[in-house]
Amino acid sequence: MGVYTIVTSGVPCIQKLVKKFEREEMNDISVYRKELSEFSRRAFYRGLVGGTGGNLSVRVRDTNTVLVTPSGISLGDVVPEENILVNLEGEILESSKGLRPSKETGFHLAAYQLRPDVGAIAHVHPPYATAYSNKMAPLPLATVSARVNLKHVPCIECFLPGSSELRESVIEGIKKNPDSPCILMKEHGILAMGRDLKHAYYIADLTEDTAKIAYIEATIPPKP
Repeated sequence: MGVYTIVTSGVPCIQKLVKKFEREEMNDISVYRKELSEFSRRAFYRGLVGGTGGNLSVRVRDTNTVLVTPSGISLGDVVPEENILVNLEGEILESSKGLRPSKETGFHLAAYQLRPDVGAIAHVHPPYATAYSNKMAPLPLATVSARVNLKHVPCIECFLPGSSELRESVIEGIKKNPDSPCILMKEHGILAMGRDLKHAYYIADLTEDTAKIAYIEATIPPKP
């Protein structure tokens, strides 16, 4: 009886310790670096981006800082120490190898400032979704899953990568569609936003899968 009492009375203390360790882990920048590299590689090998294109970022919880992938390195090759820490104003805080952050960092930071619920962003160039972006129309949501999870995927105009015009276009797109987890970027790719890196990756993957299904559906002749 005494042993049982000791064990059960210690459970709340153990739970508090577990939560404490979890909080400390989530504030450990190395954890974010590893996850950012992991999902960058996943995006590359899933075929959501090619060459040295695309960029991912993650907000460091309870701070005004963001980790972003570097410029000029394939997402398939990015290692944790190459990811760059910036603040929400775009100032570089940590870059161990002297690398520059992605030239698209500006619209990542703008999205974080507009959407406090967003914890990570995947800007990738999946072929089917990018092809649909060239139609300058919302993505057809061809499945129940897409309608439930994506809700609405609008499209914004094309501007040069890294330009202030593109950043402003992203800002306008988010303001007009505050509940959309993904935006098509004409002739450029998509901007997928999620609670964390895993969620942002899933949104990007679902968007491309939805675009592929919509394309296949469009090629099937109607019933006579």
